[in-house]
Amino acid sequence: MIPSDIRLYTWVDAEEVLLRMQQWPEWLVWARAYWDELTMGIRPGTQVQAKDWLYQVYDPRFRINPEQEMVEGLIVLESLPNNERTLPVFFEETEEEPSTPRLTPSLSRPAVIWHPSEDIEYPDILPYDLPPVVAFHSFKGGVGRTTHALALAQALTSKNQKVLLVDGDMEAPGISWVFERRLPNSPVSFADLLALAHGDPSPEAVDAIQLVADRLLSSLTDGIFVLPSFRSNERFSSIEIRPEHLIVGAKNPFIVTNILANIGKALGVDVVIVDLRAGISELAAGLILDPRVYRIFVTTLSGQSISGTIRLLELLGEKSPSTRDTDPLPTLIITQVPENEQGSDLVLEADNKLIEASRKLRGEEREFLRVITPFADSLLVLPPAWEDVINRLQRSGIVDAVRPLVEWLPGEQAQQIATSLTKLKSQRELLQDRAKKSVYAENAEVNEFLATNPLRKLASDNRHRLPIVVIVGAKGSGKTYTFLQIVERKKWKIFVRDAGAGEFEANAVICPLLESNNLQASAQERVQQVRMEAAKVLGFGIPKKSGVIRDYIRDGCQLNLHEGQWRDRWLDVIALGVGFQPHNKDSETKISKVEGAGRTLTEHLVATKKQLIVVIDGLEDLFQNFAIEESQQIALRALLQDVPEWLGQQPGLPLGIIIFVRRDMVLATVRQNAAQMMARYEPYALKWDREEALRLVAWVANLAEILPSINITKLQDMSEVELTEALIPLWGKRLGSERSKEAGSARFTLAALSDFRGQIQARDLVRLLHLAAKESVNDTRWQDRILVPTAIKGALPECSREKIQEIENENTSLKNVFAKLRDLPEANRKIPFIRDTIQLSLEEMKILEDNGVVIREKDEYYMPEIFRLGLGFLLTAAGRPRVIALARRPGQGG
Repeated sequence: MIPSDIRLYTWVDAEEVLLRMQQWPEWLVWARAYWDELTMGIRPGTQVQAKDWLYQVYDPRFRINPEQEMVEGLIVLESLPNNERTLPVFFEETEEEPSTPRLTPSLSRPAVIWHPSEDIEYPDILPYDLPPVVAFHSFKGGVGRTTHALALAQALTSKNQKVLLVDGDMEAPGISWVFERRLPNSPVSFADLLALAHGDPSPEAVDAIQLVADRLLSSLTDGIFVLPSFRSNERFSSIEIRPEHLIVGAKNPFIVTNILANIGKALGVDVVIVDLRAGISELAAGLILDPRVYRIFVTTLSGQSISGTIRLLELLGEKSPSTRDTDPLPTLIITQVPENEQGSDLVLEADNKLIEASRKLRGEEREFLRVITPFADSLLVLPPAWEDVINRLQRSGIVDAVRPLVEWLPGEQAQQIATSLTKLKSQRELLQDRAKKSVYAENAEVNEFLATNPLRKLASDNRHRLPIVVIVGAKGSGKTYTFLQIVERKKWKIFVRDAGAGEFEANAVICPLLESNNLQASAQERVQQVRMEAAKVLGFGIPKKSGVIRDYIRDGCQLNLHEGQWRDRWLDVIALGVGFQPHNKDSETKISKVEGAGRTLTEHLVATKKQLIVVIDGLEDLFQNFAIEESQQIALRALLQDVPEWLGQQPGLPLGIIIFVRRDMVLATVRQNAAQMMARYEPYALKWDREEALRLVAWVANLAEILPSINITKLQDMSEVELTEALIPLWGKRLGSERSKEAGSARFTLAALSDFRGQIQARDLVRLLHLAAKESVNDTRWQDRILVPTAIKGALPECSREKIQEIENENTSLKNVFAKLRDLPEANRKIPFIRDTIQLSLEEMKILEDNGVVIREKDEYYMPEIFRLGLGFLLTAAGRPRVIALARRPGQGG
């Protein structure tokens, strides 16, 4: 229904009805009105809904007119009898999606009204090396706005600060008149600046800024650079280029603020003060609608001035609220208050009204400064000489009254902020570099060690005997990293000590047998060096190189061996890898007679009272067809089951073994007892729960030396609650300000990276740290954290794509299913979905469920964010809350 205070005289009134609506129906995309029609952009097939809606909105003035083709309806306007006036309504079907509306400094009506959105694109934060821009404004003229701008300039210069004073009132210049005698021939003016910037080909008007700053150098007066409205007060009626002309079409609609701040920087001033045109004027809109500007509104106690200021504050609350933490709150000056009225009910009543009117502009919980200045009849008419103006300002007490504004402005705080941002940028760069190196263990420094719960359990359970274990981990869980850490320690007792498990009395030697093909050259050389040192300590010959050993294993796959034969061949492989060659003295690149060497090795170790632990990684490189080739499956099954069982039966247990293997390889090769086998080694499985994941984040941050508050020696003993608290300086308490309703940073990040088996992969987490740090480097808004919210959220899609690509490189079955999901029509790629919608077989759905890619809830399937984003699935309205609820289930990743 039409609001009671609106009368439909013209299209303007019809449009006002739409402008006041807080919510539109989903089918209505945009509306555009002009003097002869109202056109509405609607979704295809929604004409009936649109007409019903118009009946309700314009009741009782909307009707259908079947006599006119193409006209969907008529809005009846105010008319004289027998002369009905109407506004035709047209529909235009559209599939376009409204973009995020951009905050624009204009008080005029928009040409097109878009679907209302809570998401507004705010202007970029001004760099902190730019001086603050202060704008003086008043609803009504003659209230002392210019006088207070001059008083603040004087208060600042008395503190040895330099000021750029701009006369932005191009219709009734005030500052220009005050300085006319002191600067009778100003070298440049605000009008010149607007014209120069309008014609400057640079988006940031670089040439205009440099030229104006150069000319202003000669206008310094008592610490104040003066930029009058016009070079001559005789020309002030001629305004070829106005501020709104500069704004229209500019890439940055708040370019006026940026230009003035950059001129101030070029002049080396501390503050830029602009005296604006009074009233609701487009001449002032460019600055008073900029939430980055320090806005000061001046009013007297007169009813007209108070009422107008209240309406102005309400308008700004609708169009330009100070919602960001970095947006300065506006300030009010109530002026011309007689001494006997200060503190009176009249002042308190006006103050309360203004506070209430400003609530939307400043937010519910933020207070803003109010200043009361006295009435001074000596300032009713300012003298023409600047020196006389200074004297009168000082005697009136107004300069002292506005000194709280000096403290309100950044001043010295700006330097502190700049220093803080420099430090933050350095911290972000350090984290970006450190995390990038740690994304792949193959690139990490081998002397770095994080003793996770599985590693501490491995060390603790094997303090008095050699380990014989199979360590299972998914892709990206840290298998190669852990392999390198164990190998780097060379002796088991050192590993046990570094894992915090106490002491191991025996002097067991660690020898790497197989390693990942993807290790960097330096890491490969280090592994070979440890292998050579182990052979030397044991008194053996030169170990065979990894390539020779791999060839020997591949040859075995061609011999149709059974599990028992493969067990003995693996034992012989161990002998080759440690340089134990009882039958010959071949070189490190040749093999002759080797059969039986593995069995002889254990006997030799017992006889010489020595102990050896071999470590195996990189099986996925060696057995790339394990999913389909039976010979490779038999070889793997013998290594994972028969070899550990045989070694465990040896008297004295002289030979230990640690095998790193992917979970999918175990499931594909150990078909009958896979669950039983994995349960046996479950304590050592490389799984990252919430606490371990947070410990990893803290550890990487500690490596980057950006969180000195975290004591690395106490890291192992910190609880999830303690870790969450310790990481607040890294990514904040919430993905927003502390008062926001955004999710907790730690909880959101872990939930977004978890699959539906509750698993978080170390590589995904470290990659997110790298990408988020990279996107946070140049941020100037968030000073209370290293990683900013938008960067954390923005890193998730790439994390998802990288994860999926890595899985596809090594998991053929998942790769094929992922390909089918990506080929689905966009309409079918939505969560939740049913199996028929995505056209997968029961077997393919089981593959997804086994790998934590989907979870079934009744007949619907859901997908975690770490897979959804990379596969291009969208969330329906029903899918959003359900995904979060599923992520929070016990045992899941939320």
